[in-house]
Amino acid sequence: MRSLKAVVKRTRGSFKTPSRAHSSGVITKVNEESLDRYSKGGYHPVRIGDSFNHGVYKVVNKLGYGQYSTVWLAQDTRQSHHVALKIVTADAFDEPHPTFELDILRTLSSHQDFQWFGHVLRLVDEFKHNGPNGEHVCLVFKAMGPDLSKFRTLFPNARIPVPLLKKIVKQLLLALSFLHDTHGIIHTDIKPQNILTETTEINDMFKHAPSEVFAPDSVPDPPNDFYLRSEQISSGEEDLTAETTALSVRLTDFGTSSWSNRHLTEWIQPQMLRAPEVIVGAPWDHRVDIWNLGTLTWELTEGKVLFDGTATPGAPYTPEAHLAQIMSVLGKLPEPLLQKGNRAKQFFNDKGDLLVPSPFPACTLEGFSNYPESQDKTDYWGFLRLMLTLDPRERPDASKLLEAQWLRELQ
Repeated sequence: MRSLKAVVKRTRGSFKTPSRAHSSGVITKVNEESLDRYSKGGYHPVRIGDSFNHGVYKVVNKLGYGQYSTVWLAQDTRQSHHVALKIVTADAFDEPHPTFELDILRTLSSHQDFQWFGHVLRLVDEFKHNGPNGEHVCLVFKAMGPDLSKFRTLFPNARIPVPLLKKIVKQLLLALSFLHDTHGIIHTDIKPQNILTETTEINDMFKHAPSEVFAPDSVPDPPNDFYLRSEQISSGEEDLTAETTALSVRLTDFGTSSWSNRHLTEWIQPQMLRAPEVIVGAPWDHRVDIWNLGTLTWELTEGKVLFDGTATPGAPYTPEAHLAQIMSVLGKLPEPLLQKGNRAKQFFNDKGDLLVPSPFPACTLEGFSNYPESQDKTDYWGFLRLMLTLDPRERPDASKLLEAQWLRELQ
């Protein structure tokens, strides 16, 4: 097994500290958030050592970025541990790009039962900060380890071993059950980048290690010293791939999430993980998250995307090709679903056949699966078929899937 590529540093004493998920400490070219968005209404320029919320949070390093935010590792000077500080763009909560994120985070943070919220990243603190580009909402979260897009690369062919993946999937189903059943929240954006890892060692590192060990290896010269390469950090004290590692995951990023009774938008989900009801423009509910997790489970197990939406290798994504791939594996879309889809006539005739002939022959999940030889192969395929049920009305809830035979040994 490979460990995270990085330079390993030591603090005072024998505490071994972070390993970073990139191979070079020298920043030769940075390709991150758009520099053009460092303007009125856009990103706030953050520099190492900057303080926020009247000196409570001191910036240590950059963790990541998104279309409407940058995320920073910061020291909570009141308690000396480290947190993740998300600083959104000044226009993030304005039209024409509204979001329910803040209301959803506040709702989740009001729940105190760890059994249910333990696999959802909750809001720790919030405040506002005035800068040269406007007023920015700042959100504080628990600091976490690498996301699954980085974590999976520690394994050959980016395939997470089945015993570990079962634990991850179960934890994500617990998170979805909490969101769907307790709060009526639909995530709509379940992908590896939005699933963060943690272990006891990682938690101890962010709690006890001094800030100096998290500092970037190099910082650009002024005036561009605010534009840094993101670094995902893990503990050098452990091998995250070891079977004995007590890995836990948390679902994060509710920027595009919806309420069950109030949708932010009808066009949702990562392109290749999009549910068929969304593609055809039919009404959707919390079960889109189940489809999303089903395709992700396949991807993390098999090391490849289930439906890439391309008619030929190297061709661009099209919804026609995506639907053709789905139907080649799972069969025709149910007639009631097509009748409700306001885009269905763009893709289907009155008989429910594709207008553009499918280039894909009929096949099965079993036919192109690389699932390792084991006694639970049938349980695995059955579990996937449940999550990939074409009729969303028949697709099981997260709470029901927790009882699936494939996960039974974890109960």
